[in-house]
Amino acid sequence: MAESDKRFHVHLPRTVNELLQLTKHHSDAAIYAGGTDLLKGVTKAQFALPDELISIQEVEELQRVSRTDRYLDIGAGATVARILEIGANVIPSSLVDALTHVGPPGLHSLATIGGNLCCRDHLFSLAPLLTIMDVRYEIRRLGHSRWVAAARFRDAEGAPGLAPGEVLTRVRIPLDQWNVQLFRQFGTIYLRDTQPVVFCGLAKRTKGVLDDFRMAFSAHRPVLYRNRDLEADLVGRKLPLARRETHAFLRGVEQGMQEAGLELSAVQGHRAMALTRLLLSVFTE
Repeated sequence: MAESDKRFHVHLPRTVNELLQLTKHHSDAAIYAGGTDLLKGVTKAQFALPDELISIQEVEELQRVSRTDRYLDIGAGATVARILEIGANVIPSSLVDALTHVGPPGLHSLATIGGNLCCRDHLFSLAPLLTIMDVRYEIRRLGHSRWVAAARFRDAEGAPGLAPGEVLTRVRIPLDQWNVQLFRQFGTIYLRDTQPVVFCGLAKRTKGVLDDFRMAFSAHRPVLYRNRDLEADLVGRKLPLARRETHAFLRGVEQGMQEAGLELSAVQGHRAMALTRLLLSVFTE
């Protein structure tokens, strides 16, 4: 353990087991990787830090990235720059787009995938896309591990589903062949005045049939909009879609936005609907 001054402590585990020992006995400590979330918006030379920090920068296992025929496994401590090094021939194009929106390029060597996903106050660039990609998260505590679907990682209020002592350790991404992919981001997520929206869509079409269709978006609140019933209603339909089919989908999205608790401004609602139309235009006659 290192002590930088008398106000806070920094723990430096070197293995996952040491990390889990620390999180068990220091459940209130903030886990620190690149620090981009802790430092966002800081403009002063001096600023407040949590009383205790657990830095995972020395935990090599959390920085590993490996690939099989079916999955891409990414340690929660892997940086955006490290993931992008794998290349667009392996990573789905929508994920490349989402990763490049994780802050300016100068932060890509600091920002980690785990930090992006575990923020309590916001859904950043990656969460909506990983949700519709059926990604799974490995969550560990001392003596126990579990896998949870990205769609079930947050509760109804948007808080990450991590119990005291638990840590997100790995992200498993299926390497599906999506032949339609869309990712767009407007604004800065933690700055409400920028009218932020993160939008993503995935689809598969073969031989004139829409085999799969998924879309989701989020704004400044840590709440995701997705309507599986609307998605399912499009799956299996012949292409191109009739305009009445796309109009029905758009009406459903508008109604769903009002019920989802996203607290969208008029600008954010307009952006979300415009991007939904853009995605549907690929399949419309």
